[in-house]
Amino acid sequence: MTKRILAAIACAATLCAAAQATPAANYTDLWFNPNESGWGLSFTQHAGSNQAYAVWYTYDPRETGSTGNNKPLWIVMTGGTWTSPTTITGTAYVANGMPFNQPGSNLRITPVGSFTVNFTTASTAQFSYNISAPSGLSPADPAYNLPNMSGTKSIQRQSF
Repeated sequence: MTKRILAAIACAATLCAAAQATPAANYTDLWFNPNESGWGLSFTQHAGSNQAYAVWYTYDPRETGSTGNNKPLWIVMTGGTWTSPTTITGTAYVANGMPFNQPGSNLRITPVGSFTVNFTTASTAQFSYNISAPSGLSPADPAYNLPNMSGTKSIQRQSF
């Protein structure tokens, strides 16, 4: 009898957790902070799978271009886990490789931390990031010498 009760409780807890992992809305869009020009977040949900893909377009603190400005840096989150109907967290990666129109492939992808996006409404969110490249990377690795970066930014949908 006790085993049946424990099994029922475990099943109910599992069902509740699964319900919480379903996104509350489709948040696919471009997101940014209008007071912080030049960076943004592209967020794409995959229909029917609760999976998402995010790209943080920011500036690379390691490199400056010929104008003295930092070069672009894209940090991606593939997959992620919906920890509530409005919050997704996932591993962040730095990647580089050949342009899509060139033959061959030398794609390198390195895990560098995590992203969390907490959608406070259908058009506003809090974007949190915690980036810390692993030690011992070769200079050829896209995350080599990437400094630690962490913070939270208020973002909103880009309206067109």
